[in-house]
Amino acid sequence: MSKQSQEDYLREMYSLFEESSDGNMNSVDIACKLGVSKAAVSKMLHKMKEGGLVEMTPYSAVAFSKQGLSQAEKVMYKHRIIEVFLVKILKVDKKKIHGEAHALEHYFSDESIKRLAKFLGCPRNCPCGHNIPKIKKYD
Repeated sequence: MSKQSQEDYLREMYSLFEESSDGNMNSVDIACKLGVSKAAVSKMLHKMKEGGLVEMTPYSAVAFSKQGLSQAEKVMYKHRIIEVFLVKILKVDKKKIHGEAHALEHYFSDESIKRLAKFLGCPRNCPCGHNIPKIKKYD
């Protein structure tokens, strides 16, 4: 499993987690969100379960483990900080920022993201209005 692929899953699953009332997700929604087959999701979720990132119950219920939630928050933090940078500094059209941030998030180091967040004034929301997760290692 590539790091980039796992990060893509974590980010999209975090979006579903934010929308969930109980913190659970299902594989069908994950597949739709990522535009992949349910079989591909099942394979990745089993790898993520082996890695201690998710917990699964019968009938597709999926939840983050503590470690998985922490990693998902970190990925989403990077993504949303980059979105803020793209809009505030580079004046990129809001319609294009998600794709741009997705391309960049895998290549920014933790140190660069920390500095970028500080440069931007430690924003609390991305340009779309979603909360930027609080990450202790970046504070």
